[in-house]
Amino acid sequence: MYPARAARELGILLRISRELDVVGDLTAIVDNPSELLAWATTLSDPTLLAWRAADSGSRYLQVSATHTREPIRGQVTAVLHCDQHREFWHELSDTHDLDAGNRTPLTLADLSRAWQAMPLTPPT
Repeated sequence: MYPARAARELGILLRISRELDVVGDLTAIVDNPSELLAWATTLSDPTLLAWRAADSGSRYLQVSATHTREPIRGQVTAVLHCDQHREFWHELSDTHDLDAGNRTPLTLADLSRAWQAMPLTPPT
């Protein structure tokens, strides 16, 4: 998947900038559960949440934390679209019964337990 034009432009600007200072909120879309777990273990005092969109019923996991140091001052959030990761979603406690429009808090232990339950598959 290729990034959108705005994302490509931002990526170029970030690469040519000597310093970066973001004042405001930042959201990153991650591609797989291991990336979300990395965000959860890297951010200080993260809030973890499983939620389903009210309109589409799509499943999401998110990790967020308030960051007050350079280079980011604001809310930092990573989001994983879980409709492509149903096995991981089902391994999380009580998320498989979550109705559209609802959310439930999670812990880092929940994410770790779900990740450990995932089967290891060699690359094809």
